[in-house]
Amino acid sequence: MKTDRFNLVIIEDNLMIMKMLEGYFRATSAFNLLFSATSTEAFIDTWEDQRIDVLLCDIGLPGKSGIEATWYVKRKSSATQVVMFTVFEDKETIFQALCAGASGYLLKDTPMAKIEEQLLEVMDGGSVMSPQVARMVVGYFNPLLDKKENNEIDRLTHREIEIVSMLQHGATYRTVSERLFISVDTVKFHIRNIYSKLQINSRSELINKF
Repeated sequence: MKTDRFNLVIIEDNLMIMKMLEGYFRATSAFNLLFSATSTEAFIDTWEDQRIDVLLCDIGLPGKSGIEATWYVKRKSSATQVVMFTVFEDKETIFQALCAGASGYLLKDTPMAKIEEQLLEVMDGGSVMSPQVARMVVGYFNPLLDKKENNEIDRLTHREIEIVSMLQHGATYRTVSERLFISVDTVKFHIRNIYSKLQINSRSELINKF
């Protein structure tokens, strides 16, 4: 991870939440708050040539949505990481945000210190989601996971859920390793834990189970 401060921009239309975020991140040593905006349009008008490392962006904005802001940012600066910050938990909104290029999806009840921790994880190459959002992402790709009889998935950690989703879509251990920036041995360690928790012994059992 880089040791200098990361340039942060916030888009949030709720002024109370905005002031809380501004106050917190102006006091942190890990981030440099470049500016904040209350709409996508205001953000576009303000952003000139400054390097933005990470954008913390609400989805339900007046005018252009946070998802539209994400599309705009990723076209202009593919290196900029976008983390959605919202009260929306529906699967379609989550999926649209991820398709637009968001690296994470945090709910607004996330504690400030946790938000900072998650943003740092994104800047270290990771992808972050609130636990209930991660659950819904897996459920989006496999609706059977929403059924009560399949509550085994609740035993898994966020990282294990990510790996299960990738395996279900044909990813190899090496692909999982590269996407999550972990070693193949670490992937195998997680898979052993997944098999143990779900009481299965193979990838085919995992796919058949869900």
